[in-house]
This record gives sequence, C-alpha cells and structure tokens, in this order.
Amino acid sequence: MTSTEIALLLNSDLEKVIRIGEIIGKKISERDEFTGLNDYEKTFIYIDIFENHTTNGGFEEFFWNSSGQFSHEILAAYEAIGANKTAILIYNAFKEFGEIPIPKDHAFRKKILIDLNSVSWDTLDHEFYKSKEDIVSLILNFVTKNINYFD
Repeated sequence: MTSTEIALLLNSDLEKVIRIGEIIGKKISERDEFTGLNDYEKTFIYIDIFENHTTNGGFEEFFWNSSGQFSHEILAAYEAIGANKTAILIYNAFKEFGEIPIPKDHAFRKKILIDLNSVSWDTLDHEFYKSKEDIVSLILNFVTKNINYFD
C-alpha cells in the first residue's frame, strides 16, 4: 500500500488533503520548482497553492505573490478536478487582470497590478469565499481516480 493510499484512509477529508500534500511536498526540492512531479501531483499542488493564497489574501494577493506565475496551470488544475465554478472565477480574475496570458515575470505582474487599482477584486473574493463548491471532495476524488499516479 502506498503512502497516498494510506493517507486516503484517514478519518477527516482535511487530514487526507494535508497528508497527501506533505507526501507530494517531499518531492519538491525548491520553492516553486515542480519538475520532479508528474502532472497529477502538479494538479494537486497548484490547487493547494491557490487555496492557500486566496484564503489568506484573495485574488489580488495571489497575483501579487510568486504564485501568480502559475495562474494558467492553476486554472487548468481546477478544470481537471471538475471545479467549474472556481475555474470560471479564476478566468474572470484573468479578465480583470487585464493581461492574458498572465505574465510569469513577478515584477511585471506587480507593475500591472499597481496600475490596475481595480475594485473588482473584492467582488471576486466575495464570490470565491461564498462558493459552495467542495474543492476538498473534488481533489480527493481526483486523487482516488488517479491513484496510480501518486507515490
């Protein structure tokens, strides 16, 4: 039995997600360097990155930080797990950002954000926070369905 299979046996869904994140995290040698992960593990990590940054500061904070370099990969990750409502919100944030594709260059992205001074971030944040989409269940279903690609 793999570490991920054991993690899926934990009682709490949140504990399962945390443990799977820890397992994948051990494969990441350096911050924001995911070359050692397969596409399924990256999907998990991209969702984890987005959830952490938006929960702690919203969409503008997400784009402001280094995590914004993964904007398009994160959108694809939400689509991959079937989180369509969240994917639409992310896409709407792209449109609000004013530049597609979202620049990977951190300094350039920050300059765009400073020049934007958009009030729509609050609206997007509110929609995200009130969303009833169960990301934890969707990501666990994704892991279970693709268990052979974890560990």
